[in-house]
Formats: sequence, C-alpha cells, structure tokens
Amino acid sequence: MDIVHIASELAPIAKVGGLGDVIYGLAKAQVKNGHRVQIIIPKYDCLDYSALESLSPIGKLSIPENGNQIQTILWSARFHGLELVLVDPQHPQGYFHRTKIYGERDDNDRFLFFCKAVSIALENHPPDVIHLHDWPTAGFALFRKNGSKIVFTIHNMQHQGLCAPFNLERIGLNFNWDDLRDPKHPQALNLMKGAFHYSDLITAVSPTYAQEILTAEGGFGLDTYLCRYKHKLFGILNGIDTEYWNPETDPMLVANYSQKTRQEGKKKNKGHLQGTLNLTRNASKPLVVAITRLVEQKGPDLIAYGIQKTLELGGQFALLGTTRDPSMQRRFEQIKPHPDLAIRLDFNESLSHLLYAASDLFLMPSIFEPCGLSQMIALRYGSVPIVRATGGLKDTIFDGKNGFTFTHPDNREVAACLERAFASMKTEQWPALIDRGMTTDLSWDCSAEKYINIYANKTNH
Repeated sequence: MDIVHIASELAPIAKVGGLGDVIYGLAKAQVKNGHRVQIIIPKYDCLDYSALESLSPIGKLSIPENGNQIQTILWSARFHGLELVLVDPQHPQGYFHRTKIYGERDDNDRFLFFCKAVSIALENHPPDVIHLHDWPTAGFALFRKNGSKIVFTIHNMQHQGLCAPFNLERIGLNFNWDDLRDPKHPQALNLMKGAFHYSDLITAVSPTYAQEILTAEGGFGLDTYLCRYKHKLFGILNGIDTEYWNPETDPMLVANYSQKTRQEGKKKNKGHLQGTLNLTRNASKPLVVAITRLVEQKGPDLIAYGIQKTLELGGQFALLGTTRDPSMQRRFEQIKPHPDLAIRLDFNESLSHLLYAASDLFLMPSIFEPCGLSQMIALRYGSVPIVRATGGLKDTIFDGKNGFTFTHPDNREVAACLERAFASMKTEQWPALIDRGMTTDLSWDCSAEKYINIYANKTNH
C-alpha cells in the first residue's frame, strides 16, 4: 500500500510532544510491514538537519496566496529508513523560519499554506492513502482533488484550528459555511470540523478517547457534530518505539537492564540520578517522577500536590517539566526546596530516560489524555504508573495489575493512590506488578496493522 503521512511534527528531529513520536513509530512499523510510506512535514529552520541523510531539492512549486505567487521548494531526505518530503516556502514572512514549530499569531496561515502546497505536490501522483494528523493538517482535507483515501487522526480535540474566513480566502479556498462554522463562535471557521466532513475515515488515538470526544466534556464543542460521523470514527491505541525505548540497550542509562536484572539495574540508575539531581542518596527511598508539559490538561495542581504527599510519605520526587507560561514556571520554581525533591523546568531527553529507569513510581494525573505515551514508557522501564483513568490511560493502566488508577481529579484521590502504591512496595505483589508492566506488548505492530485494516475497509465497529 502507498501511504503518505502529512504532519507538523516528526520525532526526534521536529518534536514538540507525543504527536511527533506517533508519526515516527507508526510510519516505521508500516515500512517494516512492507508498505511504501512517505512523511511530509514543513522544512522548519529548527529541524535537526544533522540527523538527515541525502537531503536534496526535488522540485519547485508556485503557490498562489493573497494575489502573490510564493515559490516553494520541495526537498527529499531519509531519516532512519523513512522517506521524507520537506516543504520549504520562500515566503516573505518566513513561515517556517521562526526557530519554533507552533505558537505564532499566524499559525493558521502558515499551516494552511503548507496544506495547499502538499495538495498541489500530490495532485499528479496520488497515493492510496493520505493520513492527516491533528488540526495543522486538517486544512488538507478541504483541498482534496484526487482519489486518495483521506484519513484524519485526532490527537487532541482541544486544539481545533479556529480561524477567520479571510484565512481561507487568502489561500484561494472556496468553502461552505455550514461545513466549517464553529459551533461556539458562529463568526469563526473550524478546520477540524471541516476535516471531519471531508475525510473518509476519522481515528482517535485510543478506544476510550474515541468515546470521550463524543461527549460534551470531551468534545470541546464539536461532540454533537462528530456524533454525526460515528460510522467512520475508530479508536486505535498508539504504541511506542520499543527499539528506542528499551532499557536493555538504551545508551542514555548508566546501567542497562532486562526484566530479570531490573532490580540491580534500576538501583544503579537511581543512585546515579540521586547524585546528579542532588537528592539524598538512599536506595530504599521510593522515588516518584513526573515527566510532562505543565499545561492544564496534565493536571499541574495534582502534580504539585503529589510532590507534597510524596515527601510526607517519606519518598523522593523528581519533576522534569516544560512550560511556556511564566506564571506556571514561577509556581514550580517557588516550591520550597527539600533534600528529597528535584525540579527541572526544561526539555532534557537524556534526563527523561534516566528518570524512567531510576524511578519506582510514575505520576501522570491528567485531566484528560487522548492516549499518553509516558505511562507506556514507564511500564517498559519497570516504573509503576499512577494515573487518572481517562482516555488512553484507562486503556493501558489497570489498577492493581500493572499500576494504580484513580477516577476523580482531586487531591484526596491522588493521596489515596500514592498511599496504596507506597504500601504495595512493601508486599510480595510488588515484583509481579512490575513484571506485568515490563512484559506488556507496547509496540506499534498491532496498532499499525489496525490502521492498514481500516485503510482497506477491513475493520467494522
């Protein structure tokens, strides 16, 4: 099958969050299963070009925008066996030369331009399947002109691509108000709503999330509209790259380990981490970690309380968090120092690997979580997750079997879960809890096959 993924991220060369990991893992699994796969992303100036092979220009396009013709160069490259096409607009506003991927005032114009350029590039050579990922590529569905099957994946319903009519008019796109009008803001257009209408299939990144987005709480205003398309909505759980996330071979650990050697391996990593983060050196102290973006979705209030409760219980806590919110930054910087607490507010890939390997417990108290990858990585590294039972967390973590779960996002339930987890560490059930997590199949193989089946109309609800 000939598959093209259109995306705004690709881990690790252009990564903001889990979306980039999903594109990389899914495409890699599909290639492994014998399919021809291309990934098309913008040619950001912040992309890690040192990791690319055979980067070369393959063509030029002239894209009309607001009465001007914008020359756009297409580049090909290879990355870890994946075939890439990079879209490089020579735009006077430097659309993809901003040293970052998102967060610009003209994000709608930037990604709509990208979508139009890709639609023109694929016009004469349509693949079997064009797979779109989240709101930045939703606009492509509005440009569709060929016979390819269009699949749109919802990675996070909260971000929908609200824009104004002039955003579409400047790129020369005729549209139907009824298909795109935002339910909450009648004068605005909603790109994700348009993708629901014009795509052949819609997927969400976990079975539970596929149900949650049909409700008022999870649909963020589009639930009623999405309910019309339930017949083409499927929930497919993400996987993780089990070659990259592998404690037996991970080069970022001070001691590699398997399921059988995990006790000694994790002990060595914990000791090294305690030294690196200036924590009290004590192998017997339970270590709880959180690795997250500090945004409301991830439950920062509950993380802050989890820090307090962990210290009360005699454990250690390490937080690796990122935020673009100055008030959130200050909030965690102002937490009172403690010899059993380490807070690092930056992006640090190597430290994240060490935290997974060194920790006993992994706290992930998300308010909502479409799928979540961190809890799966924690399982693989023998760290027992404590999660709120929502979205993909509910589909992967089972209370008392491979982790601990709570239902309501409040301090009382977080406290009860931490208390149960600390008590469990002193019982004979604890090693079995870790072993079940480490032996769970978390690879992309099964999920990649499910995508191939829905591409080919071989899956029923």
